[in-house]
Amino acid sequence: MLPNPGHVTQTTPLTVVLPVYRNEASVAELVTRLEQACTPLNIKLELLFVDDASPDNAHEIIQKLKSHHPTIRIIQHDRNRGQQEAIRTGLKNSNSDYVAVMDADLQDPPEIIPSLYQELVDRQVNAVFAVRSNPYQSTGRMNTSKAFKWLVRQMVNLPKGAGCFVLMDRAMVRAVLGFQTKRFYLPGLICKAKLTISTLEFEREQRIHGTSSYTSAMRLKTALSNIKCLLE
Repeated sequence: MLPNPGHVTQTTPLTVVLPVYRNEASVAELVTRLEQACTPLNIKLELLFVDDASPDNAHEIIQKLKSHHPTIRIIQHDRNRGQQEAIRTGLKNSNSDYVAVMDADLQDPPEIIPSLYQELVDRQVNAVFAVRSNPYQSTGRMNTSKAFKWLVRQMVNLPKGAGCFVLMDRAMVRAVLGFQTKRFYLPGLICKAKLTISTLEFEREQRIHGTSSYTSAMRLKTALSNIKCLLE
């Protein structure tokens, strides 16, 4: 049973898992906005950065931020393993009652995390997807993304617009990590777990810090890996 929102205390922890790759320009603002956004929740916040062997100065910047922000914890991969494996590392190293996952490039606004939490508590569900309701990248990329997610929906009924911006309770985290798959695809495994989920619409921001590291070839490779994960 989830706690009543009126009785949330400092003993209710929330971890935000943040995969990092080429995000040196956004991490400082991200920390500030996450802490400000989550202050009204009156919880124990942890920001768990997973440095996926980022080739820029993101790791050094996060280490400096850590000395002034006790909410920060950082894990570093010895080599680049991809976003989904960074997410899996973060989930494996989280111990909180609630775990949110989001990108570190600020396209996903930290300010809606309280709304995701409220939705999860009010509806008594195990996960809430923040679903993107607006075009936030080029037409070609949007179309290929829609085609891929249409295919995933045929397999596991993924909500439209759902991605890796999601808040989960501990039961869902255990269920997702319980799949003994070689590959990892968080949105698909959440749906495959067949626990209760809900959605909350939001408008994703245009990227203002850096550029996406995903080429068309990498996007195709990732899509095929995600589909194979659901077939394992």
